[in-house]
Amino acid sequence: PEKGRSLVATRDFYPGEVIISQEPYVSVPNNSSVSAQKRCDGCYATTNALSRCSRCQVARYCGTACQRSEWKLHRLECEALSRLDKDKRKSVTPSIRLMVRLYLRRKLQNEKIILSTVMDNYHLVEALVSHMSDITEEQLVLYAQMANLVNSILQWPEINIKEIAENFSKFACNVHTICDSELRPVGTGLYPVISIINHSCLPNSVLVFEGRSALVRAMQHIPTGTEVCISFLLPDSKL
Repeated sequence: PEKGRSLVATRDFYPGEVIISQEPYVSVPNNSSVSAQKRCDGCYATTNALSRCSRCQVARYCGTACQRSEWKLHRLECEALSRLDKDKRKSVTPSIRLMVRLYLRRKLQNEKIILSTVMDNYHLVEALVSHMSDITEEQLVLYAQMANLVNSILQWPEINIKEIAENFSKFACNVHTICDSELRPVGTGLYPVISIINHSCLPNSVLVFEGRSALVRAMQHIPTGTEVCISFLLPDSKL
């Protein structure tokens, strides 16, 4: 009971087999104002030919295919970011942008512009644990400040500041660092179903990424009825 929710195998899985895969509900590349190497907002690739969104100057794309794949969400994001002055736009960190995109995607799903599915809906985000009662007062103040910044970007009169702050707390315990094949961080994503998988120091499965897609693969035979566990820690790249 103290572990909360978990993922349990309903059939046998064998080494290398994909147990579950999920696209992110929302994700952002690691493109902060101090990042030396910028990444495409669509595929997270690095290239010398990245083009900035001409209006907001925040999103970058490697080509028209990635730009089109992101357009439904970025159209609203672009409108919001474009209202900010240049200096304030620089203060939009990847985590702030991730939260803005969370609310914009919820809006698009509510309006049926982006379809909701069993593995892709805001109710899964609502079900995530925030651990708000465990965080320090200093952290609460920080979340409140970040929530106010998100509010100033979205400018929705009905938005709930307390809910945004709680969602930042959910991000702290539930988002995943998206890594490339060499385990280099390339972005951050929220995978609400995969987030219910618990940590183990002796995991029976591993979380890997193919682009932005998250896949949990078995590392050993996992019999029916066994809890699926991963390690929340990245391996040391020097080993």
